[in-house]
Amino acid sequence: MNRIPFEKLYDTEFFISEALVKAQNWYSGKNFYSCLGRPKPSHTLLWFKNCGAVITDSHKNVIRARKNQLAYMAKGLEYTVEFFDTRRDSVDSIVIHFQLTDADGCEIAPTALPEIVIPDVDPDIALAIGAAADEFKKNIICVPEVNSLIYSIFAHICKKEHRRVIKGKYACIREGIDLLESDCDLSLFEIAARCGVSEGHFRRLFKEYSGQNPMDFRQAHRIERAKQLLLLDTLSVGEIAEHLHFADIYHFSRTFKHAVGLSPQNFVKSQTARQKPR
Repeated sequence: MNRIPFEKLYDTEFFISEALVKAQNWYSGKNFYSCLGRPKPSHTLLWFKNCGAVITDSHKNVIRARKNQLAYMAKGLEYTVEFFDTRRDSVDSIVIHFQLTDADGCEIAPTALPEIVIPDVDPDIALAIGAAADEFKKNIICVPEVNSLIYSIFAHICKKEHRRVIKGKYACIREGIDLLESDCDLSLFEIAARCGVSEGHFRRLFKEYSGQNPMDFRQAHRIERAKQLLLLDTLSVGEIAEHLHFADIYHFSRTFKHAVGLSPQNFVKSQTARQKPR
């Protein structure tokens, strides 16, 4: 199983499948769970809704969870969970099981150790987790709704970890990263000056951060934005070219076709054809 940390999942395509969400009461289960000797067949998110717990994996790594925290355990892990402050007639925790793969269908995991991934679950996520658990009480389950919950949780975690990395090593170019991810038309010299570093130093740090040179990164971002705007169908091709700061519509069309393999018009036709029911 490939390891892709949460901060790398921020800009990685991945897929959630085979989700299952269940409310749990541990008071009647003697406040203890174990899968030692039985590696978990799925990834797990565990929300400690009304209790705390101590999670210990098979290598004696220990994490302590408080009420309203969310933990993640990767597929294949073996661990025990000792629950405390449970109640006889309440939902102590809600568990979310799922499979996680990359764009090629290979199994991935953000970390090999149990981890508290959200130290304080906000009300919107809490309501969504509760709604997903309720969904599994129905005879027919809305799979997209449940999967969207897991994607939103992962997005929350990935954004947090992405910001943490930027605030550390790449803090000095954070404003420049934001500018390159926007639709601005500042030159690289101007962006570097905004960050208070030389253009060369900005290039080196940005290449280390993204794996691309700044101009290639901006061009790729503009093409992705162009796809979104084309499919929204609120602007003409010429207006999109102007909005994204291409020299003219012909420059935009040539650049788009080189990157995507289709002209802007044929890209829209291909996407529209894919969405039509068969």
